Amino acid sequence: MNSLSTANVEFCLDVFKELSSNHVADNVFFSPLSLLYALSMLFLGARGNSAAQMGKVLHFSYGEISSNPELEKSSKCGLTGGIHSEFPVLLSKISQSNSNYTLSIANKLYGTKNIKFHPGKSVPVQMMQQSGTFKVALIKEPHMQVLELPYASGNLSMFVLLPKDTEQIEKIEKQLNLKTFKQWTSSLMIEKEVDVYLPRFKLGIKYELNSLLKTLGIRDIFNPLKADLSGLSPSRDLYLSKVIHKSFIDVNEEGTEASAATGDVVVVKRLPIRVRFLADHPFLFFLKHIKTNTIIFCGRFSSP
Repeated sequence: MNSLSTANVEFCLDVFKELSSNHVADNVFFSPLSLLYALSMLFLGARGNSAAQMGKVLHFSYGEISSNPELEKSSKCGLTGGIHSEFPVLLSKISQSNSNYTLSIANKLYGTKNIKFHPGKSVPVQMMQQSGTFKVALIKEPHMQVLELPYASGNLSMFVLLPKDTEQIEKIEKQLNLKTFKQWTSSLMIEKEVDVYLPRFKLGIKYELNSLLKTLGIRDIFNPLKADLSGLSPSRDLYLSKVIHKSFIDVNEEGTEASAATGDVVVVKRLPIRVRFLADHPFLFFLKHIKTNTIIFCGRFSSP
């Protein structure tokens, strides 16, 4: 991972954990990429302690200057210049693969039927089903299955982290960090024949993130007396009043279609012959741009 994709994943997991703890048993959904990009624009104009707080929370280390030699400088200006030169390239790559994030894939998740979803109580939900070859990981601790649903472009995948039961989901969230996320969604995954059952779901959630960002460590820019955004304006009256974030996703047979995993054939043991991936209880999901290792959307589906 380069510095920007690493910052994206770490910031994503930090925000997710805070949202999860603040919305226990609720659905959670946001776009770490758009949030990181918006805050990085503000970071470009921040100075002093305001910049230090933002840099730490956004995981923009002063030592992580852009890999582009032409942009390497020892100053903060060099750092922010490198970061902001990488964002347009990143967004361009993502836009080329799917500009409107419509999830179109080779083989549909087909055949819906009602199955009881268990978020602590039984709720009927329509499940989509598909059988085929997918990349999957069987994790013993915390006990869960991880499934990759790749998209037709080859650049996007949805990773679903399905705990064995509802009690395991808290353990998964506590253990989520850059290292475990890479292990669970990459190095531990192998191709297997899988029967996939995934619920239709639609999420549209709006958050006011002032208190969350303050908890993570960005405090001064919200304070009219302490904010230093002098890189944006010489006025000392400039501060951030409110951060609003809203995102939307609709997962259904027409919009989300799954295909067999591509890549080199992996020889696996015959045990088990076929994996059953039945998402009939709360799970985590991450929509990732594969080539850039960037998480575009992240969420927890807790209840229909």
